[in-house]
Amino acid sequence: MGAIERVLVMGAGPGGMAAAAALSRRGYHVHLYNRSPERMAAVLEQGGVAIEGDLIGGDETEELVPLALISTDVAAAMEHVELILIAVPAYGQRAMLEACLPHLRSGQIILLLTGSAGSLELAMLLRDAGHSLDDVLLGETVTLPQSARMVAPGKLRIRLPSNLRFSAFPGRNTEALHDRLGDTLRLIPKPNVLDPGLNNPNFMIHPAPMLLNYAAVERQDGYLSIMNEGMTPGVLRLLDAVDEEKMALQRALGLDVVLIDDLYRETGSGPHVYRVQGEPFNLRDRIWDRYITEDVPYGSVLYSAIGRLLDVPTPVNDSINHIFCVTEEEDYWATGRNADALGVAGMNREALLHYLETGERL
Repeated sequence: MGAIERVLVMGAGPGGMAAAAALSRRGYHVHLYNRSPERMAAVLEQGGVAIEGDLIGGDETEELVPLALISTDVAAAMEHVELILIAVPAYGQRAMLEACLPHLRSGQIILLLTGSAGSLELAMLLRDAGHSLDDVLLGETVTLPQSARMVAPGKLRIRLPSNLRFSAFPGRNTEALHDRLGDTLRLIPKPNVLDPGLNNPNFMIHPAPMLLNYAAVERQDGYLSIMNEGMTPGVLRLLDAVDEEKMALQRALGLDVVLIDDLYRETGSGPHVYRVQGEPFNLRDRIWDRYITEDVPYGSVLYSAIGRLLDVPTPVNDSINHIFCVTEEEDYWATGRNADALGVAGMNREALLHYLETGERL
């Protein structure tokens, strides 16, 4: 098959709009889809995404990047595209794929931007709908291609772009998927989806700091910069303890053992983002609820779930999960990305690694 020319970005949050704008600026034919028209009202009115920041030389310059199609009609948005980028929070990935399924055709690619091991969950949906994972290639990245924040309706401030760890599910398809994607994104192929899944940096820099800053966040109705005011020496010690448990999982799986500091350097940023005082976007806005509602059930619960399969203790993540279940009045153990949700319940290390590579159960 030929090089990627037409791309659908599903999700009109900052990450999705930034990806759409970056690809459109590079000459791709880009469709942007979102379920609710309210989210895209400003983008529809102006015919594209207004951006400032690293892609165009700084925060003092603004550029309007036009998009080929901006739509709430998923059938129209999927027409003729080769690559489907799902750029929504982990808890929205399933709904986006369900919207795609009636219109999905052989040869299309689905890539989760910031997959959080979601390709394991979505693979089950694809198979149940009769799709082969060799006909519809499925994969995920460790984080977003660009870091972005909304500064006004339809306008973003963009940082980076990032180098992205990625893998296909099953892992045997990673080389073929990498070849198909070409230079669409800056990708670093890895053996299986638990490499990008476990390395999502948000899972380390959000739950533990949010827990230790919980009272301050509540008092200020969320207006607290976690990256500045929230990262005290004690908070960073807890963050590093979460990182140690993540690296223990990586050792048990035979994956790269990656310090969070090195992960940030790999993406093109650095640990100064959270270890040095100062907000990297020069913005102080309301902390997203997703720092808990996404990064606990799809992050620290994921760590604990994989730890239980591998008999690797994760007491720090277990504690974070238990306490947030109380403060948020939500059973994240049940609603999060646990072994059942991932389709790997009951597997030992050998069975898990075989499944990640082949997509087949022992």
